[in-house]
Amino acid sequence: MAVGAQDNLDKALVRKYQSLKVDNAIIQSSMVDPNKMLETMNDYANAHMEAFRIHQTLRDICTKAISMNIHYTKMKNVKTKKERMQEAARKIVAAQMAKKNALAQKLAKEPRPSIA
Repeated sequence: MAVGAQDNLDKALVRKYQSLKVDNAIIQSSMVDPNKMLETMNDYANAHMEAFRIHQTLRDICTKAISMNIHYTKMKNVKTKKERMQEAARKIVAAQMAKKNALAQKLAKEPRPSIA
């Protein structure tokens, strides 16, 4: 990154004002003391840092309290998807077989009409 005049207009302004002397600005008595301003900024930053630390501590305490109240229960029999599908298919087949057997028993009890 270059420092200085970049184009003809900037160069002309530099040539025009390079001979002029500029006095340092006089600090007025009504301005805030720089040291006091820095102390105030430091106090403000310290207050925010302390608030952040309190927030972190409260978050950690709440997380611990919540995790202490969690009760984990272990599942007795964890089945894979394949096992669950096989069990569902067995139940469907068993239900169909039960219907078929009930219908067969009903037909066996009824007398058959004779062809005469």
